[in-house]
Amino acid sequence: MNGILSLIVSKKNFIIYALLKVLIMVLSLVTNIFIVRKLTVSDFGVFSVALMFIGLITTFGFSWSSSSILYYGSREKAKTGSINKTFWARNIIIEVSLVITTILFALLRHQINEYIGLDVAFLILIWLYISVAEDYLSHYFLAVKKQLMSSMLSVTAKVIYLLMILIFSFDVKTLIVLNIVSHTTVLLYIAGMDKKDIGKFEFDSDWFREVLNFSLWQLFGFSGLYLINFGDTAVIKHFMTTEDVGIYNAAYKLFNSVANLAFVISSYYAGSVTQYFANNESEKIKRFFYRERFIIFGLSTIAHIVVMVFSKPIITVLYGDRYVQSVIIFNILMIGSIFRYLAVFYTLYYNTNKKHKVLQYINIVRAVLNLVLDIVFIQLFGLIGPAIATAVALIVTFLYSVFYCEKRIKIMSKEGRMNDVTTEKQS
Repeated sequence: MNGILSLIVSKKNFIIYALLKVLIMVLSLVTNIFIVRKLTVSDFGVFSVALMFIGLITTFGFSWSSSSILYYGSREKAKTGSINKTFWARNIIIEVSLVITTILFALLRHQINEYIGLDVAFLILIWLYISVAEDYLSHYFLAVKKQLMSSMLSVTAKVIYLLMILIFSFDVKTLIVLNIVSHTTVLLYIAGMDKKDIGKFEFDSDWFREVLNFSLWQLFGFSGLYLINFGDTAVIKHFMTTEDVGIYNAAYKLFNSVANLAFVISSYYAGSVTQYFANNESEKIKRFFYRERFIIFGLSTIAHIVVMVFSKPIITVLYGDRYVQSVIIFNILMIGSIFRYLAVFYTLYYNTNKKHKVLQYINIVRAVLNLVLDIVFIQLFGLIGPAIATAVALIVTFLYSVFYCEKRIKIMSKEGRMNDVTTEKQS
């Protein structure tokens, strides 16, 4: 009992951070319930396609360079006390990226409206710029180890969005406007930034090349991550109906809320694990990967099983009986989610040991495999086919990471202890 209490106390900040992330998930879920119940199945399908496209432009517009602040900013902060070089390096990257994205968006706006089935191209572009600011603030706070402040950004936006949905009547276009307004409020968190972390403009060409290289590989891999849901939605839209898109995405959004909580682990521990490997702290590496990892995964697996057991009442209570088809889709996806929780520890290993290229190749392979299996399985199994494809793709790429990472983690921890002994003897 005392051991459990001491563990809880020692991980207090992580537990609070995780609870805030759960709160964000709950707020998203509750918001989605009101949206699903208000809109027709067909309109929810249109809204899902609009969100899919918003996700596409945010992924290729700026999200691909976000984690450079987290990993390189943390490294710079540990060595110099600021994230100045990383901050300005990413500023240059994001400005060029946004100019290119804006030009392409302006040229293709009519095609975008036609594909979505609604005149919302200009609103989506505004949403992109608001999302850039929110994402920048969130990753800045993570890099300087203000994780709770980072999570409060999303809590603020989600609470305001939910309140606005409860107050105002809405259609699909109005929902996008409400999203923009609610997320704009996070700009108030600029007041929480420390000027010492940023400082005046500083350009280090070597550091810039490192950050750019890391970011470009993230772009390569992020396209794979995004294309999983994009592929599912596109394949269902091609072979089936808009209503089927709505039914599938009702399950997928619920799954994604649970599965994305896995990134709570990587975002919270990224700064610390980066320092463990950089400083060759073998005992801390061993403790994290061979103790804390198994505790966190064990608890998350139990939570998954509980959710799966009660999936039918959860979905029918949340979305209504018309979404009962989503239950089996959700349960299949949740099997994939269990493996995502295991795989996120390997994400930490890849990114903190300059193996990000391997990680991004894995993300692309997962996306391609998912898309191919989507096409095959939807014809064999119908609407559950894309869910099976997603779960299989997650499991296969996880198994590769086990093969690639485990032996390297073990070797590094042993070499670290040997180096510590050698250092002591020399001194």
